Amino acid sequence: MNLNYQSDGIDWSPIIRSMEPQGISQTPRYPGNLKAVLLNHAGLAEHPQGDKAYQLAREIARLTTFSDAEITYWFSRITELI
Repeated sequence: MNLNYQSDGIDWSPIIRSMEPQGISQTPRYPGNLKAVLLNHAGLAEHPQGDKAYQLAREIARLTTFSDAEITYWFSRITELI
């Protein structure tokens, strides 16, 4: 997993580095409220499209690993459009 990820001027590395492997499949999981930290980190906590961007990232990630790392990746890509 790339631990140095930036998108649209936002450094997502601190969130990705905080994730720890969980379960048999060792999928990365954020140890807290991923939605809150992503929205705050992107400055979208009060933005009307912030929650929709997070939900869309979850839906896209559900098609493959559905890990928190993948949700973070897709959220970072979607927020570039906002």
